[in-house]
Amino acid sequence: MEEATNTSTTKDWLLFLISLVAMIILFAVADEWFWLALPFVLTFFVRAIKMM
Repeated sequence: MEEATNTSTTKDWLLFLISLVAMIILFAVADEWFWLALPFVLTFFVRAIKMM
């Protein structure tokens, strides 16, 4: 049997945008800390374009 997959990426795009804003704020305020948000930005972007 095939498992049903959720094809909606709205949640992933929303999380990508939130983490992108957080990364930009961190880059503007404390540029040495923007690396903390980078894995979230990349992960949610890849999930949103359905490559993962």
